[in-house]
Parts: sequence; C-alpha cells; structure tokens
Amino acid sequence: MSAPTRILKSFAALILLCLASASFAQEMELNPNGPVSLDERTGEIVAPDGGQIIFGDWLLQADSIRFNQQTGEANAEGNVVFSREDLRLIADSLIYKPEQQYARVENFRAGNGRAYVDGSLLEGNPDEFRFHDINFYPGEPGTFLFEARAGEVALIDQNEVQGKRLFFKVGPVPFLLIPNITQPLDAETNLFKPKLDYSGHIGASIGAEALAPVTRNLRLGGNVALTSKRGVLFGPAARYTAESESHQLSGSFISGYIDDQGDAGDDLNGMPIDSERYFAEWRHKEFWQDNRFSLSAAARYWSDSEVTRDFYEDSFDIMQDPDSYLEANYNGANWQLSLFTRAALGDFQSYTERLPELRFTVFPTSLGHGITAEGFLSAAKLGSETAFGDELSGAKLDGYSGMEWNHVLRDGVVFRLKGGARAIRYEDAEASYVRYNINTNEPIYDSFEVSGMKAYGDFGADLSMKAYRVFDFKNRTWNIDGIRHIIEPSISYRYTPELWRDDALDREPFPAFYPAIYGPIYGRSILRADRGAFASYLPSIDIENRRDTDLLAEDHKVRLAVKNRIQTRHRDGGSRDLARFDVSTDFYLKGSDFAQEQYSLLNLDFELTPAPWVSVGVFSRLDPEDGFSNQELNTRIEFRDEGYWRIVFGSHFLEGVSAEQAAPGSFINGHHYDPGTYWFGWPNYGNSYPTYTNERMEQYFTHLEYQFSENFKLYATTRYDDQSGVFYEQRIGLMQRALERYGLKYEIRFYDGDRREDDFGISLGIDLFDE
Repeated sequence: MSAPTRILKSFAALILLCLASASFAQEMELNPNGPVSLDERTGEIVAPDGGQIIFGDWLLQADSIRFNQQTGEANAEGNVVFSREDLRLIADSLIYKPEQQYARVENFRAGNGRAYVDGSLLEGNPDEFRFHDINFYPGEPGTFLFEARAGEVALIDQNEVQGKRLFFKVGPVPFLLIPNITQPLDAETNLFKPKLDYSGHIGASIGAEALAPVTRNLRLGGNVALTSKRGVLFGPAARYTAESESHQLSGSFISGYIDDQGDAGDDLNGMPIDSERYFAEWRHKEFWQDNRFSLSAAARYWSDSEVTRDFYEDSFDIMQDPDSYLEANYNGANWQLSLFTRAALGDFQSYTERLPELRFTVFPTSLGHGITAEGFLSAAKLGSETAFGDELSGAKLDGYSGMEWNHVLRDGVVFRLKGGARAIRYEDAEASYVRYNINTNEPIYDSFEVSGMKAYGDFGADLSMKAYRVFDFKNRTWNIDGIRHIIEPSISYRYTPELWRDDALDREPFPAFYPAIYGPIYGRSILRADRGAFASYLPSIDIENRRDTDLLAEDHKVRLAVKNRIQTRHRDGGSRDLARFDVSTDFYLKGSDFAQEQYSLLNLDFELTPAPWVSVGVFSRLDPEDGFSNQELNTRIEFRDEGYWRIVFGSHFLEGVSAEQAAPGSFINGHHYDPGTYWFGWPNYGNSYPTYTNERMEQYFTHLEYQFSENFKLYATTRYDDQSGVFYEQRIGLMQRALERYGLKYEIRFYDGDRREDDFGISLGIDLFDE
C-alpha cells in the first residue's frame, strides 16, 4: 500500500471509529460557551455561541453546535476542532450520525505529527468513504518536501481504494500524474523511485522506476533515465506476488536499453563496448506446502560488464559479475532432491556453468547407539569459456558416503569418530591451452578431452570440550554485572588417502618438448572447473563439505581450534557478549600433499564489545613458518550513540605481489605470474608462490553518521588505497525520512585514481513507496 493511501485509510478509519466509539461512551458532556436552547422539532440542544462536546478521550469544539443526546448526532459549524492526543482535525463544518456511522467534514485539515492531509470534503461511512480535492504531505507541509494531490480518493467496502487525478511532486517539481487508479488496500506497494544524478562521464541524469497496479498481485511499469551525455535509457519493469494456504510466490523484473551516444570504453576483458547497451534482471521465489518444495531463480543479462555500473548503480554495488541461476528443491523427511542450473549469459563472463546439476542428499540419519549415516550423489554438465573464446564442456559425477559415531564422555566433552569416501568421475572433460613464441608472438594450441575417476577416503576423530566459569565482578561504568568465560577447545584429526586415480587425469598440456622460446602456458580445463572461491578462513575439515572438489588431494593433518566467549548479564535479561576470541590452524603430518610437518596459516578472530557504544574487531592470518609474519589483517573499530551518531574506522591488508609485479608478463622468482593459473583457491596451506599467491592490498576507510533529528541523518565515507596512494572514494550525503517507508537521499561523491567513474558526482534519490 502506498504511503498516501495508507495515511488516508488510517485517517478515515480513525475518524469513523473514534466518532462511533464516542457516540456509545457512557459519558457525553456538552459544555456551552453561552446560553443553550432546545429545538423541539429535532430534539437537539443548540449552543449558538459555541462550546465543547466531550466524547470520552475526544474533544469537539466549534463556534456553533447542535447536539442530540438521545441519538448522539452532532452538527458543528465554524472553526471546528475535533481532536485527541494522537489526531487533530480542523474544519469549517462537521456532521456526524452514529446510527449510520456517517460523517461529513468540509474544508478540513488533519494531522498526527507524521503526516498532514487537507481537502475540500470528506464524507461517507465504513463501506464508502470519499476524500475530495485533497493534498497529502509527509510531516508538515514544506516547500521542498514531497506532496501528493488527488481530485478524489474513495475507500470502498473497507478493502479497495479508487483514485482520480493523482498528482505527485517534490517542492515545485512535478514527476508523476496518474489519471485513475484502483487497487486493494492490502496490495503490494506501488513503487516509485525517482533519482537525479550528475557524474562527469555520464552527465546530468534524471530517471525513475515506476510501477502501477494492474491487478491485486501485479504491478507493471518502466525504468527510464535521461542523460545529457549518453542519451535515453528505458525498459519495462514489473513486480508480482501470489499467496494461498499452500503456495506463495514473489518476483520482480527490471530492464533498460540505451543507444550510448558517449564513449562506452572497454569491458573488463579489454574489449570495446558496443554502443547498443542493455540489461535485464529477473528474480523469483516460490514455496509450496510449508516449504516442502521451493523454487528460486535469478537471471541477469547484461550487454557488457559495465552497463549497470554506468546506468544502474544500485544493482552493480550488490553484484559486479551477473549471476544467473535456477534452483528447485524437494525436501523429504531426511533427504533432499535438488536441481540447480547456473549459466553465464554474458559474453564477457567466464565462470563455471552447471547445465544443470542434479543432486540427491541424505542428511545425517540415526542408526542407533550414537551412529549416523549420510551421503549424496550428484551429476552435472559443466561448461566454461576461456579468455580466447573457446567453449569447454564436460560431465561430472560426484558422490560421498560416510558414517560417524558421537559419544558424550562427560558433561561438556564429546568424542566423534567418522569414516567415509568420496569419488569423482569426469567424462569428456575438455581442455584448451595456448603458448606464445616470445619472439614472434606466434601461438601454439593444445586441446584435448579427458575421462577418468579419482577417489579419496576420509578417516578422522574429533574431541571437543566446553567449559565455563563465573566471576562476581561488577562495573557500573561499563554496565558489567558478573562475568562468564566460556571456552571451547577442540582437536580434529583427518587422514585423507587417495584410494583411486586414473592416469588420464594427470595429463599435462604440451606433453612434447618445446623450445625455450615458447612462454608460459595459458588456458583452462574442466578438470579445474571447481576450484572454489577466495576465502580467508580454513576450509571445512570434512571432505563431504568441500566445494573445491578439483583441488582435493591426499591429506594428513591435525586441526587445533579454541573458541572463547566472555559474557555479562544483560539489563533486560539474558546475556550479552563482552569479548570473543577464536584461533585455529592446521598442522600437516607425513602423507599430506600440502606441506608436510608444517602449519597452515594461523587464523585469529577477535571481537571486543565492552559497552553498547563501542566495538572492536580484528581478523588476522599469520604464517608460523615465516616468523609469524602477517599475511592478512582486517580491523574495525566503531563508536556509536544509538539513534544519534556513529563513527567507524577500519582497514584491509592482504600480503601478496605488488601491482608492478602483477603486471602482464611479469616474472617472480623465475616464475611467470598468472593468478588465473597459479591461484590456489583456498587459504595458504603453508605453500608459497607460485603454488599460491595474491595481489597485495592495503586499504583504509572511515565512515561517519550523525542523526540531526528523527528525520535527518548526515553520513560521510572515505576510502584510501596505500598501493596507489589515493583516496579512491569519498562520499558525503544527507538522508531525510518523513515516514516509515519514505525517504530522500542527497549525495555528493568524489573519486580518485584510475577508474571508470568520473572524479565527481552528485545525486538525489527518492524512495516514495518502497516496501
């Protein structure tokens, strides 16, 4: 329901309900300002000099009042004020008939502190209530605030709104005219999001996403943006919902097309961007029978990697590489059948596609005596595209079966034994590689297919403990009422032997000898399609939970971890954390393919919240084999006064090669640097370059918010990159809120360094009817 509709409904219902309840109040008292008389014809008490009528919590006063004590009917004329603590209505005249629950108010003004409505006429009963020639304002009327006008708005049968000649503007600037509108009161929000923007590379821009109701569950509209340097972007948009006792769904669609009149530049692969640019994004969620069956889908089709960065920043900020997928799940008592499809719709994308993957999972099922069994089997058709445009494909079967035994040794001490095996079968897995003559730049290609299987065992034991101690310590300054320290140490042992491996999986590109004039190998193989994504934390110690299946290898290790919590009593009941400190690392034993008799990086995760107004967070990874050198450090400290102000300082550091070393064709320690070839995928297992490396990063940021009032908030953000020596992003803005679901956002932004955006921009964003 839109903000004006919601407020009008609230006013109409409140006026009628309160007038009705007032008429049945046990005490109705007339306090005249002068003499009164009785109209024998109508039975009304007449107070020609005005006065007050008290209806319980309500007060009605006017210059002239006619009141029937038997029926409760009232007629007030001149300077009418009808009010109580949460609502005030002023009008020229008011008529109320409680038996018909009918009210008529002429030339009225009403407000409750959050919204303001005025109009020429308000009349009707609960089944049909009409406003004529009305103006709606969130908060008090103001020159630069949002205003809505309507020739007529009717509330029909308490569940439908009908409007005529609806007109919306911000200050003196009009932005929307709707001749007629009809919709249920409980329908999905009417969405209207206008935005004014200026950026040097785009120019001045004015645009909006607007949706109008077609049916109870469907909103149709469009997305439009007019830019001074690039032309006009436009496209259809929609939102839809449906719900029943056993089924519910929701979804949205937005798109845009522009014949770009400016310099579109290059995409992320360095290829020129065509002038015809477009994007389309669809999201969908659906559930049946108490979530027994669910369907989730998203499709993002971009003409190039930069189109939303230029013309739909809200989407680009969330996702820089468009992800398109469909996932359907059917849930049984202890099992799940799922179908998952992930496709790269853009020519500039190169991630692994699943076309599709079918998976059957049996969740841990009790066999009695503390023993549980679990497993899964999946089949997938994989696809990928190399940087040279080669389309690769292959099939992959992946299965796991295992059992475990859990036993409580004593209170807080649990022992676990587990065993299982995971097998992976590749079928017709394609590969494509190229090498270049360093003198002539002449390429030599090698393409082939591989079929084969590998399998690994999984044997292990876990010992986990949990203990706590309470200290009688109090501090009024920090609101500490007692201290409880909870410690959870654990030690895990895993042996992952290689049970089977076909020789075909070890085929290397360019098996024949090539002269030294040929450079490093570039390319991709479906055998390396599932390498995982960059992550800081240690991967799961259980191989059944590993998604980077193509990196599985023989392993033999012990994982050491300690979790600590320090808590105090919360003044509202329960407890609150004062501090948290977690540490974990792996120690590799003989038989591991990673780093025999070495530690992995030591992971430290620390969080301190001694008081509600301050919090400190630190995450670090140290290399025990290099004097505990710092490989990664993320810090964050925040001070806040809830509802008034907040300031945050933070930093990000990742050890790696410098920007100069990472340049194309660079060599490090005699090795050609190619992150796409050498990047390991998971955190460093104790290996150094070229097995594992990153690009160096060192950045700092500050964020400030200040709440001037309930409706105004100032914020500022600055980000600095030490590698380039520039403040690469700075933003300062003001957010204005007049209603719970209404807001304005004014923002100025500055950029520095080598980036696509111009170094200056300013925008005004408006969310009028957001959900």
